[in-house]
Amino acid sequence: MKIMIVEDNEALAQTTGWVVESFGHDYCLEYDGKGALEKARQWRPQVVIMDIGLPGMDGYELCERLRAEPPLANTVFIAQSGRSDAGHRDRLAAAGFHHNLLKPAGVESLQTLLSEIETALCA
Repeated sequence: MKIMIVEDNEALAQTTGWVVESFGHDYCLEYDGKGALEKARQWRPQVVIMDIGLPGMDGYELCERLRAEPPLANTVFIAQSGRSDAGHRDRLAAAGFHHNLLKPAGVESLQTLLSEIETALCA
């Protein structure tokens, strides 16, 4: 799959990219919302894994804006955040996220989720 990772912590973004690549997927990295919007329009990822606490435009707004792009209608959005409270989950749902991974996400959790998404996309 083509997976975009949007994370302002460059070391974490790159590490996540290497993990995703080890699962057999292609990836690109973006470090803020503006860059992610531009890249997603061109690259058209099947999955976007994004941090919520991004500079300039938070992950909630970024998800809403990406979902409004017609070429990204079937993209699966995964939030990555240190929060798990009900208010946060409500905001994730309202923004259009499909999944939420609690930071730090374990390799096994990420692999399982991506495998499930890949199976669903191929069905």
